Amino acid sequence: MPRINAPTVAEHRAQQERGIMEATFALLHETQAPPTLAEVAKRAGISRTAIYQYYKSPQELLRAAAREVYPRWIARITEAVNSAATPQDAVLAYAYACVDQVAEGGHAVGTALASFTPDGPLDDQAEQMHISAQLPLLGALEALEVEDPPAIANLVMSVIHAAGQMADQGADLDAVHRHLNVMLRHIGNKS
Repeated sequence: MPRINAPTVAEHRAQQERGIMEATFALLHETQAPPTLAEVAKRAGISRTAIYQYYKSPQELLRAAAREVYPRWIARITEAVNSAATPQDAVLAYAYACVDQVAEGGHAVGTALASFTPDGPLDDQAEQMHISAQLPLLGALEALEVEDPPAIANLVMSVIHAAGQMADQGADLDAVHRHLNVMLRHIGNKS
């Protein structure tokens, strides 16, 4: 029987799961690729066989990582949007918050999950997270009374995706913010 390093089995399990998640995030940040369970186990300091008590596959591990990352992502963009003075500022705040999180490595889990089925449909969990992440943007666009907010949101997301790629490739974050400002500042202006 493995050694327990906590007062209870439940606390030991929680510690192990935390270590596995930390190892997963570290490897994703370093390699930008889905780690194997063996790599995660080694980084977490547990045996290759022990990790299977927690996760049966890399996909299962990454889904668990997504369940941990996305609520924080959504909370951060929601807070940014809610703190904005105007709906136009809210669109920019949303974009900045998304790109900042990309620059910090927050999108690595989703990218890694997508790499398992790059041509397939997103699973229900990922689709729900994606929808939830767009709600603050949709709210800002509706407040701006733009025509077809979902279509405009998709266009905004394309700009954010391109800006995220710039940040991910090491572009200066202030410069990326300035580019976002050029592209998004005038959404909702009536000509």
